[in-house]
Amino acid sequence: MSKELSEIRRYELKYTITEEQAFQIREYIQNICTLDKHVPPGATGYVVNNLYFDTPDLKFYHDTKFRKLTRYKPRARFYGEKATDFIWPEIKYRNASVIWKTRYKLPIERWHEVFSAQPTERKEPLFKKQLDCFDDVIYWYQAQPVIHVRYFREPYVTELEEYGRVTFDRQLCCRPTRGSIELDYHEQDMRYYDDPISTQNFDSLVLLEIKVETLVPAWAIELIRRFNLTQRAFSKYCYGIDSILSYLDSERISIFD
Repeated sequence: MSKELSEIRRYELKYTITEEQAFQIREYIQNICTLDKHVPPGATGYVVNNLYFDTPDLKFYHDTKFRKLTRYKPRARFYGEKATDFIWPEIKYRNASVIWKTRYKLPIERWHEVFSAQPTERKEPLFKKQLDCFDDVIYWYQAQPVIHVRYFREPYVTELEEYGRVTFDRQLCCRPTRGSIELDYHEQDMRYYDDPISTQNFDSLVLLEIKVETLVPAWAIELIRRFNLTQRAFSKYCYGIDSILSYLDSERISIFD
């Protein structure tokens, strides 16, 4: 299957804030940022869905959980309440504080083709760290879908940098996929995990992310200083897995069952 890979390299800074802080920060950045052009007319944001893949021993989860210096995870992303047009298979790499994302755009009707390649069609790499495509990672690691994570994103972009984004994520929820690549789901299967206990936060959170292509620019440093923001590690994937594992353990069910 031919594909055109795109790559984004960036720094990501994450913070958990309250709705009151989110309101204040939104007001502050009005002269710095504008609402992302991909937001539908009349809306404040859009729904993001990530289907995360992992190995039977949850290698990608553990690498992230224990902050392995160099790590990556494969996922497939679609936008909106349901998958209706396109899906973006991607790999998110991390080396220390630098993030890379490689992905390509695929019509929904071709989603199943990603998993139909025969072994003879793929050349095994000398080292698995050389894998640079979603398809190869899931093939050589025998990765399966383990969790579907969904949230609502309020995104802003700035023209002060070639690449600069400020996003507010809310309504984090997830469901176990048990190895299925099917994208349809029932709303009653979604479990919300943006509560104080799950996220170790005093308030139900808003996840603020500042994303830039170079070292943190002056406007972002001033934003962080003005609102006394404290950076923290926050993986939507890991918190989702923790939530699902806690529930499944109580039911004595495996995440792959």
